[in-house]
Amino acid sequence: MTETEKEEYKKLAEAYKTPFYLYDEKWLKNRVLMTREKLPGIRTCYAMKAAPMLASFMGGIADRLEVCSPGEYEICLRAGIEPEKLLISGVSKTTESMQRLLSTGGERATFTIESESQMKILSALAGEKGLELPCYLRLSSGNQFGVGREEFLSLTRQIQADPHLRFAGVHFFSGTQKNGKQREKELTMLAGFAKEIEEITKEKPALEYGPGLSVAYFVTEKDNKKDAAGKDPEELEGEMARAALEELSDMVISSGIREAFSDITFEHGRFLAAGSGVYATGITDLKTTEGTSYVITDGGLHQISYFGSMAGMREPYITALTAAGEEEGTFDYMLAGSLCSAHDVLVRKVSLPKLSSGDTLLFHLAGAYCGTEGMSLFLSRDLPAVLVKGEDGSVVTLRGHMGTDRINDGTFQ
Repeated sequence: MTETEKEEYKKLAEAYKTPFYLYDEKWLKNRVLMTREKLPGIRTCYAMKAAPMLASFMGGIADRLEVCSPGEYEICLRAGIEPEKLLISGVSKTTESMQRLLSTGGERATFTIESESQMKILSALAGEKGLELPCYLRLSSGNQFGVGREEFLSLTRQIQADPHLRFAGVHFFSGTQKNGKQREKELTMLAGFAKEIEEITKEKPALEYGPGLSVAYFVTEKDNKKDAAGKDPEELEGEMARAALEELSDMVISSGIREAFSDITFEHGRFLAAGSGVYATGITDLKTTEGTSYVITDGGLHQISYFGSMAGMREPYITALTAAGEEEGTFDYMLAGSLCSAHDVLVRKVSLPKLSSGDTLLFHLAGAYCGTEGMSLFLSRDLPAVLVKGEDGSVVTLRGHMGTDRINDGTFQ
């Protein structure tokens, strides 16, 4: 990170106060463009659970948004995102939630079906309104999501005979942070399964697939500190992303999915959003106890959560914005948050420039899940502000610092 960029973040910390999340729209746009460049002809779906605060922007540049809950649908509705761009997913679809959706223009969306009961709910509601809803059946990868192969084929036959549902294709997602061999195996399996489906439908199905491309969150995960020297975390992540997309492109060709499916969409969440976000937290106290130098921050694990962090044992990419600068060398610290819990350890050991109260720490690659997976209501701490940096460089506030005390005592209206 350049000195100019550090000064910009210092000014943001002064103006907006820590902790806060900052998302970069230009970075997001470039990531979507990279994905399209490396995977031509394959549409891009944004899984909005990765960072729902980005839904409005991503609704304008992604081909589709995956919606997994009634709340996520309401976010899209308020953002004015066209229902045609939404894939209504989720393991729990109730009659009430689908009634609400169909009463607000949602009939123009595409739906996933994860069980026979979901199929019956959608069919009954569509019948009441005289609709025909396009549906993807979700194929299970061996967990609670979707249905097995034989039930999939059986439900395909039932949908084919249903006047209120239209079979659109296959939805398959087995998890995140997958390796290349797993993706290759899945794509080959899906290409073969498409032929079984085509025997029933007499036409090629479409495919919505989650590759689960990885993000290397930690300094020791993919690159050691020597390799990382002189490069921003986002730059390193970008290099790995390009390589991953090129590998995936080769798998698309070798697996035969282009020939097996009529239309292909790849669903990404973490891969699209992680590098767009930075989490900033201020230092409120420093102390040395029995030989360990502790840094206490105004944030904590309730606000910043990395996949595979192992209770602070792994070191994420961190930039220290210090008043003293880096002239005095580096020192070993344990970074702890503001919660009254021994588990609130951000990093158990990290070497940083000499720190002081009032300095700011930037946690990189924090754009996906980091801001929503934490225990945000624990101990009634305020929620961080959410800032967005536009393509023109201007910064706007999506959400100011927000208290949770009234949520926790039941008086929030």
